[in-house]
Amino acid sequence: KAVLDYLVKVNRPYSANDISSQLHGLISPAQAKKLLNDLADEKKLERKINGKQQIFYAIQTSIEVPSVEEAEQEEETIRGLEQQLSQAKDENKVLAGRLQGLTNALTDDQMRERIAKLSAEVKENDGRLTQLRSGEVISPEEKNNIETEHAAMTKHWKARKRMFKNIIDTIGEGYPGKISDLFEELGIETDEDVGADVAIIGDK
Repeated sequence: KAVLDYLVKVNRPYSANDISSQLHGLISPAQAKKLLNDLADEKKLERKINGKQQIFYAIQTSIEVPSVEEAEQEEETIRGLEQQLSQAKDENKVLAGRLQGLTNALTDDQMRERIAKLSAEVKENDGRLTQLRSGEVISPEEKNNIETEHAAMTKHWKARKRMFKNIIDTIGEGYPGKISDLFEELGIETDEDVGADVAIIGDK
């Protein structure tokens, strides 16, 4: 019964060895051969002989043919599943991109260390620039070097600030609470917390 049901279900030709393999050794090839020949003798299966090879398959008149409505419904179901698969692939691509961005980003400790270092450098350069603007005499070359270095440090600061904001925005999309609570829990201090404003410093 299991052999007959299987051949009707798959509706494909199989040899005795194939049936034994497809049923995962439930019956041996010899047992499968005997069962298949018995079913063929009882006109429950079709049998084709090609030399020493015997092939068995379900009688086609016993196969239930779906109606036009059922076929159309199956096609509609398949189209719906294909659309869901396409959407799932697109979502997976977006999530993979976000994961890659987070993987390539600095760790919290590295970011805090980098921000602290850049903040200290910008503050030092800002102090030197303020002294220059107050009228202290230095060479044009030194003044130019200081202003160039100040502009470079401010540029780095702005870039890191944007990177930090992008990462926080990504995390915030799935974080259930307030981002400020997360900052407090991780011990993160923002520019606003320490009274630093890159826009003001960059315009000096």
